[in-house]
Amino acid sequence: MTDSRNLLHSLINAAEKAANIARLCRSNDQLLALLVQEKTGKEANARFEHDFKTLADVLIQETIKHDVGGEFPEMLEYIQGEESPSFASATGKAVSICVGATEEETTACLLQVLQSEYEDAAKALAAEVHRVVEFHKEIHEDLPQLPEMDYKQFGIWIDPIDATAEYISGDTIFTNFPGITSTGLDCVTVLIGLFERVTGVPMLGIISQPFRNKIEENIYTSSLYWGIAFPDLKAHSKHLNTVPTHEGLMGIFSSSECAGLLQKMSDLGYAFAFSAGAGHKALKVITGEVDVYVLSKGSTYKWDTCAPQAILRSLNGGMFDFVSSIEKGELVPLKYIPDDDSTDADWKCNRKGIIAVRNLDLMHDILKKLESP
Repeated sequence: MTDSRNLLHSLINAAEKAANIARLCRSNDQLLALLVQEKTGKEANARFEHDFKTLADVLIQETIKHDVGGEFPEMLEYIQGEESPSFASATGKAVSICVGATEEETTACLLQVLQSEYEDAAKALAAEVHRVVEFHKEIHEDLPQLPEMDYKQFGIWIDPIDATAEYISGDTIFTNFPGITSTGLDCVTVLIGLFERVTGVPMLGIISQPFRNKIEENIYTSSLYWGIAFPDLKAHSKHLNTVPTHEGLMGIFSSSECAGLLQKMSDLGYAFAFSAGAGHKALKVITGEVDVYVLSKGSTYKWDTCAPQAILRSLNGGMFDFVSSIEKGELVPLKYIPDDDSTDADWKCNRKGIIAVRNLDLMHDILKKLESP
């Protein structure tokens, strides 16, 4: 019997629902301020002095789990994300955010976090969580049908809001390069990546930019990108066929990148753009606006890279382990299961850094240069 489900279709719709929730949570400054909560302990990213999560992060993650896990129950146990579902209420009580069977149940859960005067906001969020979403319904007619799959063999990594600090502040700073922002809402992405649980290889990725297209003040629409990299099927968003042109070689980096690496990339002829958000920087490689994204530090995680790596693979590019690739003198792709030398505490971190390229031909010179003292 043919499976009528289309996982790509479902993940695209889940990403757009996530974008809707992100926009709704941010549309009211008072509500956004109430929803922000600082991460502490193991939840926090050690790279940042302050690391935040918002109710939007947690609600988006749990909504994707609910929707995709409901349609594909074979994968439910293996859908995981960045955020703990625990969120402190106004009284300091820990509340586990969950999506109920009805809007009323979800509203009741949200009201345990929000103060009573935010009942209308809780109802609006619950309505968005339970709304049926069809993102650009007309494009679904052109989506490829995925090969027959045993869904139990796959898992999903979710980053519900990558670049949370940008999401909170909203302040936009532009780089000297057209179309590339340094900070701001344009850097915010929703990342959903499918990987094979035995090999750890990313197979399908969705990246949504909830705030890419500003219609008017506080009103935005999404840009969305997808890619499939199965052994017998490679496909991607049509708008990735057109690669922007730019003079010379371009790299994109974190503003905290070490001077030694930047000097070596400069020696190779690369110009630099500095920007926020791992997903956003990887997306600039995917769209061809820059040639390479290099991060020498272990400050990204599996949820940051699974989706972009799958899309890059669909374009015959990839995302690689920075240190291991240099040490071995060959490309070592990131994997989404524990390495032999990983511990339970650190395997989710890309602790040896990353290199992302769309054109693999660039990697020979990069590795050769980085291998040198």
